[in-house]
Amino acid sequence: MIAIIGNISLICATLLSFYQFLNIRNINKVRVLNPDRTISLQFFFVLTAFFSLMYAYVVSDFSILNVYQNSHTAKPLLYKITGVWGNHEGSMLLWVLVLVFFGFLISKYDKRLDLPYKTLTLSFQSLITFIFLLFILLSSNPFIVISPVPINGQGLNPLLQDPGLAFHPPNLYIGYVGLSIVFSFTIARFYKGNFDASWAKLIKPWVLLSWSFLTLGISLGSWWAYYELGWGGFWFWDPVENASLMPWLCATALLHSTLVLEKRNALKKWTIFLAFLSFSFSLIGTFLVRSGIITSVHAFASDPTRGVFILMICAFFIFSSFILLAKKAGSIKEEKLISPISKEGAIVFNNLLMIALLLTIFIGTIYPIFLEIFTGDQISVGPPYFNLTATLIMIPAVLVMSFAPMINWKKDDLFGLLSRLKTVLFLSLLVTFIFFYINFQGPIIALVGIFLAAWLFFGTLFNFFEKTNYLKKLKDLNKTYLGMTVAHLGVAIFIAGITGSTLWKIEKIKTLKVGEKVLLNNYSLNFDKIKKIRGKNYIGHEAEFNLYKKNKFIKTLKPQKRFYPVQEFATTEAAIYSRGISDIYIAMSEPVDDSWLFRFHYSPLTPWIWIGSIMAFIGGILSFSHRMFKRK
Repeated sequence: MIAIIGNISLICATLLSFYQFLNIRNINKVRVLNPDRTISLQFFFVLTAFFSLMYAYVVSDFSILNVYQNSHTAKPLLYKITGVWGNHEGSMLLWVLVLVFFGFLISKYDKRLDLPYKTLTLSFQSLITFIFLLFILLSSNPFIVISPVPINGQGLNPLLQDPGLAFHPPNLYIGYVGLSIVFSFTIARFYKGNFDASWAKLIKPWVLLSWSFLTLGISLGSWWAYYELGWGGFWFWDPVENASLMPWLCATALLHSTLVLEKRNALKKWTIFLAFLSFSFSLIGTFLVRSGIITSVHAFASDPTRGVFILMICAFFIFSSFILLAKKAGSIKEEKLISPISKEGAIVFNNLLMIALLLTIFIGTIYPIFLEIFTGDQISVGPPYFNLTATLIMIPAVLVMSFAPMINWKKDDLFGLLSRLKTVLFLSLLVTFIFFYINFQGPIIALVGIFLAAWLFFGTLFNFFEKTNYLKKLKDLNKTYLGMTVAHLGVAIFIAGITGSTLWKIEKIKTLKVGEKVLLNNYSLNFDKIKKIRGKNYIGHEAEFNLYKKNKFIKTLKPQKRFYPVQEFATTEAAIYSRGISDIYIAMSEPVDDSWLFRFHYSPLTPWIWIGSIMAFIGGILSFSHRMFKRK
């Protein structure tokens, strides 16, 4: 029964999406058909299919192949629910659910659109929905039934049996798929209206929403990797990590480009290009994750066969959109050249740096794939390449990011601007010196990172105080500007976190017996106990470390090593003590005779990575809410 309901719901949603796309034919008629009902029904049927699959997981209905392959009766309820999207079929259904949800939001809550433009936008959004639903029905159906019904399932990948699966993919998908609505807005504009400031105002909230959730999704993913994988890092330049970062870079550039278009009616073609590029890289990311052509610890839902179909979908949307842009580019009139010393000049400069970094990451990600295809040689492009190139590109980007909000539109006085930055420069150098005095170790680039973080932080604050006349006009402050301020401060804190965690981290790998201890910075970690543990679907060992600082007891830390018998898979559960400005991190490995192998980390400023990311997310949401819900 569950499979029948799910399949019927998917079929109905597919037919409705195709019907809405065909509604384009009525766009030039006197009476345009309102798409609200059709879009609402699309959302209802996809939601029904999604919850049908979730119900099948909860009740362990192993008559459904997808449930049998990815669940088990012994699996905790939380992971039965989150396991719905921990596989190829379920993750694609979640993708389509978010896709139709955005259409539903536009239909019900965006009152700024006239009926013809809204119909066009939702019709193109329905075309995307139709193609992905057709893909699900033909090659990725999560409701295929099997007979005879197995007694039990094969279980879920143990690495996915974590609360992180409940938060990371859904938030990331909102960011990914949210870019589809910007794509649909852009395609619709070619057929109805001009690319002017009004168009920028229409798409800006949805770019903000997508960017915000991409930021949050990537941040949650890095936190998950940090505490779950046992290596103590937050980013490894893994191909799947890169696949999420690339659309974020595009969305960042697009976010600022729309501001120029809104304020100066400039960068029309560039903004269109970025809108197409952002959605293109969200599709490319989908392909990379699911195609099986890359080797990644994150690629849990890969399938080489079905990856070909996803590649065809990617090619269709990417090539058709850019062909359309090339065809119509001549009719799009641009404004005068932009002065380098202006707000728009600074934004263009940073846009170019974002795209340069995007291309650098893209080449580093796909080059090994093409090299192996054409030559058979296998190489790995890893952190050294990405760290170097990203650092070189981001240094000038952060320098400009600090004072860009201070510059006037059209043209500004460079020397006047520099004189206003004397206070910011002094405070930045002072903070850098303090860090040097307190705890200087590692390469000189660490001090560069701290300087850049301080430069952006104080530059943002300085501009904020200028804007509010030193808080006298705080009540009159535009929430969009407040959101930008919070986001930029978050980026500054994030940069400091990356610097400390990457360049000042102390790592020790020790083999210890019960009763032994290890010294880590100013801390003592005493290995007091080892015991066997048993969970609902795993067995393992748990160590107990008593943490001391200057002979003062602080906390007991309990790292674990788990083994999942069904999947015959072992996982590491790190123990972390966070002080807000640093982390003590313990990861437990395998036994060595009567001893155990442990990895210890002292990570300065690491919590700031996620504090900064959350601030950037909050800033984006503040700006989004003001633009969408402000009183007319």
